[in-house]
Amino acid sequence: MTPDSSAAHRGLIFIQQGRYRDAEKYLRDALATDPNNPATLYYLALCELNQGRPREALETIERALGLGPEVDGFHALRALCLLQMGKADEAMESANEAVRLGPDSDFAFVAIASIHLAKKRWFEAETAARKALDLNPENANASNILTTALRMQNRLSESADRVAYALQQDPENPDNHVSAGWTALHQGQVKQAEEHFLEALRLEPENEQAKDGLKEAFKSRSIIYRGYLQYCFFMQRLTTANQWLIIIGLLVGVRLARAYLPPAIATFVIGLYFLLVLWVHVARPVGNLQLMLDRFARHALSRGERWEACLAGGAVTVGAPLFFLGSIGGYLHPLIIGSALTSAAFPLAYIFTNRSRVGQAVFGLAAAGALVCGGLAYLSIYFGHPAGQQGPELLLVSAIIAMAVTWLCNIPALNRRW
Repeated sequence: MTPDSSAAHRGLIFIQQGRYRDAEKYLRDALATDPNNPATLYYLALCELNQGRPREALETIERALGLGPEVDGFHALRALCLLQMGKADEAMESANEAVRLGPDSDFAFVAIASIHLAKKRWFEAETAARKALDLNPENANASNILTTALRMQNRLSESADRVAYALQQDPENPDNHVSAGWTALHQGQVKQAEEHFLEALRLEPENEQAKDGLKEAFKSRSIIYRGYLQYCFFMQRLTTANQWLIIIGLLVGVRLARAYLPPAIATFVIGLYFLLVLWVHVARPVGNLQLMLDRFARHALSRGERWEACLAGGAVTVGAPLFFLGSIGGYLHPLIIGSALTSAAFPLAYIFTNRSRVGQAVFGLAAAGALVCGGLAYLSIYFGHPAGQQGPELLLVSAIIAMAVTWLCNIPALNRRW
């Protein structure tokens, strides 16, 4: 499947170099003279998808499908577009159609493997990736999916062996270095992870996975964050059902601890619950705030991440100590301020790096609501009885807003990171 025009050929060369933005320009020039070339449309969709524009890519590949409905690669690419849009079931239908049309297509099996990976079906992802590699041993995407699937099954030595083999075969492939970096992070090898992510960015400066991995590696210089990251890796390996079992188990443990255990132990159990279940929502901005203090590492942060670090991370860093100081010492003013700031940190963590406009509005209103309730509670307490009786109720509303955010952030339409 090769485009016809010289402009399209130049676009294809840029695609092979990973320069999707440059490739898109030439492909659009080619379409200006031949708007119904299905191969050019296919490669344009590929460029749009690799630049994080799955909706545009879907429209483009569906134009190609209208011209060539029996081409397996078109269906496979459509599956990947739908997957990035969070429509995994529809994506699987397209991927299965691609396999039906092209049973010897390694790209079709890469699409199948990608969907299984997104659904945390690690063994199925491994099986599909191995099938793609049987058909084409040089398929780097299949190799990286296999590495991830092995890693998520806690088969770290096999994953590391696979990474080493991939790097030996193609040391200039940035995705291979990204896989090597994440494998090193899973093994707790922070310095090695940094080196691989930096090499991936040298080869492809706009590689988002490498940027994300590098930020995690920088934050993992802290032993506390490194422990938290290992907990996240453990939770990632579990199915959604098992994750909920752990969360529900911790919630039941909190209830039992409050009812039957001495206050000191009960406080420890409650603190563990908040650390493991709620901390995940503010860990990223707090970690990014840590990076802001590093003259080198801060350059890895985007503008939105800097705002998120300063506002959400700052709210937690200031609010949590004030809240605990007020709780333990019985100081009312630090308790109110700390409670309001901590509650506002949850919605603030889902505004500045969220690509959903609706989500930004919802979480922005939630943050404003939490701060307003906290401010009114402070004024109510400050002016004293009887108006002060409203203070605890307002703080409760602020806390309810924070808890609601931990559920709302699971709605794809409100929280898009790609």
